[in-house]
Amino acid sequence: MAQSFFNTPVLMGHNEGIVPPMKSGAHAMQLFAGPACMILVLGLQNLKKNLTGSHSSKLYETIWKFISKAEARDKTGRIVQYFCRSLQGFMGHMAQDHPLLAWKPVVAEVQSTLAWARRTHRWGKEMPHIPKLGKALQQGDILEATQCMVLITFLIQDHIYWLLKVGLLKFQNYTAVQWHRRNLRFITFSHVLNFSLCLRSILRVKAKQAKQDPAYVGSEQAVQKVKSEIYDNQRMMFRYTLTFIQMVHVSQVKKMDDWYIGIMGMISSYIDASKQWPSS
Repeated sequence: MAQSFFNTPVLMGHNEGIVPPMKSGAHAMQLFAGPACMILVLGLQNLKKNLTGSHSSKLYETIWKFISKAEARDKTGRIVQYFCRSLQGFMGHMAQDHPLLAWKPVVAEVQSTLAWARRTHRWGKEMPHIPKLGKALQQGDILEATQCMVLITFLIQDHIYWLLKVGLLKFQNYTAVQWHRRNLRFITFSHVLNFSLCLRSILRVKAKQAKQDPAYVGSEQAVQKVKSEIYDNQRMMFRYTLTFIQMVHVSQVKKMDDWYIGIMGMISSYIDASKQWPSS
């Protein structure tokens, strides 16, 4: 009766069953990997309870809040993606018989898979920038408006790249890769504009200091506010410098070396990811 209803056995007697027939010791190890990890984390949780008297953990909760954010997962994935790019760059300088080269196709696949996963989850990312563009145009802020227009254009064209890649769109004059490399010139320009916006913010803060604005001078709180704003903008200027160089390379406007481009990508991605860390 069960065999006439189910296409394959659910519990036993089939390689895809919950308890499949064991073919070798290696097969058994593969099957027990998941349950063994579950038992390990349970054991660690019980050890933590015995040592601290509580199952809860502030660090654990903070990490969970961090990875619950889509942007945090995206930037963490980008760190790994650019680590793979850097690793491939180092592999390019290794001897042909180096044992690590056997892993190059795997590293390339991880990098490509992460890139496409991130691109798939990028749909809709232009939405918060559209009201920002309208506001900038209304206020006559040409620099801010230009940055928004370039970024929105890049994101929409990135969606088109996704559609080209999966075959839902076909362009006579562009392959998917050619369209992507062209589009990277837009995000490269966006990094220049973002750098300029950060520089403008720093100059505006210093101008307010010079005018003795009470929000920026006269108290310890005001001094800390100035330091924080300037530091945050300088940090992002460093980030945009790194991402500008990365995009120049990835778009093949100027070919460089993946090993240091990958390191730049990890640093810039860490800066982005750190902004998503929950405040204490």
